[in-house]
Amino acid sequence: MAGKLKEPPVITDHRREPVCILPAGFYFDDQRWDRIWQRFEEKGEALSHEDLRALFPDEPALIPRTGQQR
Repeated sequence: MAGKLKEPPVITDHRREPVCILPAGFYFDDQRWDRIWQRFEEKGEALSHEDLRALFPDEPALIPRTGQQR
């Protein structure tokens, strides 16, 4: 099911080892699911926030917060 995530889910593999933690507000769909798994298989370990930023540079939920509120 595609759409913005309301809470941060942890994606795990078949052994319940973490693949990545997606932030709330992240837009999730089948294509992104495939890209996450492909990168996880290439890397051989859990994806970091920086890995996700490299995969999805235009994703607003991955933009670093500056600490200033608007």
